[in-house]
Amino acid sequence: MGGRDIDGEDGPQRDAASTEDRGEGDPSVEPGRRRTAGRNLPLAIASGLVLAAALLGSLFTSALLLLAFVGALLVIALLELDVAVREQGVRPATPVAGGAGLVMLFGAYWVGPSAQALGVLLLLLGAVVWVFLGTDRERVVPTISTTLLGGLWVPFLASHLGLLLAREHGEWAVLAVIALAVTNDIGAYGFGAAFGRHKLAPRVSPAKTWEGLLGGLVTVLVIAALVTARLPGFDLTTALLLGVVVVPAATLGDLTESLVKRDLGVKDLGSIVPGHGGIMDRVDSILFALPAAHLLLLAVGS
Repeated sequence: MGGRDIDGEDGPQRDAASTEDRGEGDPSVEPGRRRTAGRNLPLAIASGLVLAAALLGSLFTSALLLLAFVGALLVIALLELDVAVREQGVRPATPVAGGAGLVMLFGAYWVGPSAQALGVLLLLLGAVVWVFLGTDRERVVPTISTTLLGGLWVPFLASHLGLLLAREHGEWAVLAVIALAVTNDIGAYGFGAAFGRHKLAPRVSPAKTWEGLLGGLVTVLVIAALVTARLPGFDLTTALLLGVVVVPAATLGDLTESLVKRDLGVKDLGSIVPGHGGIMDRVDSILFALPAAHLLLLAVGS
C-alpha cells in the first residue's frame, strides 16, 4: 500500500544535507532514538507487493474480508501510535480508539455517515470515561488529546473506505483511490530524485520538493487518463478530477505523519513492514486521500 514520504524522507535525496530529518543535530531527538535513514529497496518492494496482493485479494473476494483486513491494519497502526506516545509519558485510551474505529469502519459500509458520527461520539465519551476510571489523572488533557488524535487520524479517515466501497462499483473506486495515491508517491520519488531543487516543507520533511510534487501530479494525471478513466463508474473528467484531489491530499498525509514523527522524535512509527517501517508509514497518504476522494465523488455525482 502507499504512503511513504517517498519524495524525500527516505528517498535518494536524503544525503548529508538531510540530516535534520533524521534527527541528527536536532536536540529534540534523543540520541538513543535516532534511526538510520537507509532502506533495503528490494525488501521494501517485496513487502509492498505482499501488502498489495493481500489488499487486492480481499478487495475482489468480499467486502467483509476487505473490511476485516483494513480493520486489522488500523488496529496495528493504533498500537504503533500507542507505543510512540507512551514513550513520551502519555497513556492514550487506545482500546477505546480501536473499538470506536471498528464501529466507524464497518458502520460506514453498512449504515453510512451516521455510523461514523456514532463512532466519533463513542471515541470522545470513551476517552473521558477512560480517564475517570484510570488511576493516573495527572495528564488528563494529553491522554484525551492523543486518544482523539489516534481515533480521528487513523480509523475515522480509514472509515471513508467503507463509504467508497458501499457505492456502485465501489471496489473499483477504492482501487482507484489507493492506486493513484501510490502513483503519486512513485511519481514524486522519481521526479524529486532527478529534478528536486526547491524544498516543499524544509522544516517538516527537508528533502520533499516542489519538483517532486509536480512530478507526482503529472504522473497521477497520466495514469488517471489512461487507466482510471476506463474503470467501471469513471469517465475521463471524473478520473482527472480524482487525480487532482488525491495528489494534495496524499501529500498532506505524508507531511502530517512527518510532523507527528518529528514531534515524537522517531524515524518510523513502527517496524512491522520490512523495508518500510510501520503500517502508518505505509498508509499515511492513503488515509487523507480516502475522504478527499469520497467528497469529490459525492460532489460530481459519480
